[in-house]
Amino acid sequence: MNRNEFQHQVREQGYGDAQVKEFEPSLDTEMHTHDFAVMALVVSGQFTLARESGATTYGPGDWCELEAGTMHAERTGAEGATVLLAIK
Repeated sequence: MNRNEFQHQVREQGYGDAQVKEFEPSLDTEMHTHDFAVMALVVSGQFTLARESGATTYGPGDWCELEAGTMHAERTGAEGATVLLAIK
């Protein structure tokens, strides 16, 4: 998925405008939740989303969605990751 397709999809699903977020290299957060849903598109690097059911690694052009209240951790590779994030 490219940025334009992502922006269109987040608007259709009721998310706010996507913002660029730079994740630092070798990030490995503790498991946590958010009180909002997130839709994310990886622009560069590798971004891993670990849930209680397992972990999935995303690369450029890959996207994911995380419902509010979902326990998860965020991880990045040695070069970090640039991600477009939209919340609702």
